[in-house]
Amino acid sequence: MKLDFLTLYLVILLNSLIYCVVWAGFCYVHRGIPGARYWLGSSLMTTLGGLLMSGDGSAYGRLLMVAGNVFVVWGFFFVWTGIRVFYGAEPNRRAGGFMLAVTVLAGILADESRASQNIAYAVPQLVPLGFSLVTLIRKGGGGLGALVAAAGVLVAMAGQGTETILNTLRLMGDLSTDGYYSVAAFLLVAAIFGAGLWNIGFLLMAIDHLHGRLAGLALLDDLTGLPNRRAFFEAAEAGLRQAQRARRPFSLLMIDVDNFKEINDRLGHGAGDACLRHFSMLCAGSEGNRVVARMGGDEFATLLVGADAVAARANAERLVQLVARTPLLWLGESIPMTVSIGIAVTDADPACTLERLIDEADQALYETKRQGRNGFSLGGGFRSGEVTAS
Repeated sequence: MKLDFLTLYLVILLNSLIYCVVWAGFCYVHRGIPGARYWLGSSLMTTLGGLLMSGDGSAYGRLLMVAGNVFVVWGFFFVWTGIRVFYGAEPNRRAGGFMLAVTVLAGILADESRASQNIAYAVPQLVPLGFSLVTLIRKGGGGLGALVAAAGVLVAMAGQGTETILNTLRLMGDLSTDGYYSVAAFLLVAAIFGAGLWNIGFLLMAIDHLHGRLAGLALLDDLTGLPNRRAFFEAAEAGLRQAQRARRPFSLLMIDVDNFKEINDRLGHGAGDACLRHFSMLCAGSEGNRVVARMGGDEFATLLVGADAVAARANAERLVQLVARTPLLWLGESIPMTVSIGIAVTDADPACTLERLIDEADQALYETKRQGRNGFSLGGGFRSGEVTAS
């Protein structure tokens, strides 16, 4: 089958323009996707490079080919940079500068033979593609998008590698020009297919990133940034099963901000929201296997995997003291805050359910409020007296 080079070059340019449009739209709609703007830049650079290289037959053909290849290599460097940025690394500008310098030097040093020039164009393109492939394999974690992108890069590298080998054989006299051109068009097809495949892979990576971000937002409380009620139940079910399998204790704390309605009524909802954010900042963070979540309104919950009654009481006491001695500063006014806590504990009882623990913690919380708030109670009838700020 004979393939027309002019048609293939036109297909390459049209594909590059399509990728420009796709990535431009994607970057406009999803500005926060890491790496996307570099993939847009890659499409723009390779499109410009292809346009310059199409002037090969003109009086300035050699200059245009070298300049076009510089833009193509620059575009491939942006492919690699986009992958690095997507996985949290910084752009390696020094490596980019080195690649461009090598590209220019190779184009200048190549002699007047077409085979030598083809090698000078193909080899520099292999370098950023090789870095891209390694980064996708090392950082991709076996994700579908990374695998598809890696496959595309590998196809393009196979095409450029074959291009280099065949032209080397031409220089050595082991391959005729007709023999080379009998397969050369298929190498362009490999470039077209590889670029399409890696762009699809990058889109899959970006979509997966968006999906993960949306899933994360679905489990977060908008006001405080803490896990929400849904996330609490997922973590609590998993934590309780883990504790039961390991025969470890498991504690649950239900927490209410005291007199929250009075703060809202007296100072407005802005102060109430600030109050909830303030408390969240005080109690959030990681402390062993500790999870803090907002259940709704002024109600919060804490999970303590591996914490027995003594550890749970100590945790509750520290939190009550911390809140009592850290008032909220709101528009120049100091607003004192306290919390009431109910504690439920299970010692690896395989029959214990999350519903039972929540009910027990709620009953303990009501007991704390009945006793005057600003303290904590342990489910099962045990009461720890009021805790005052120290």
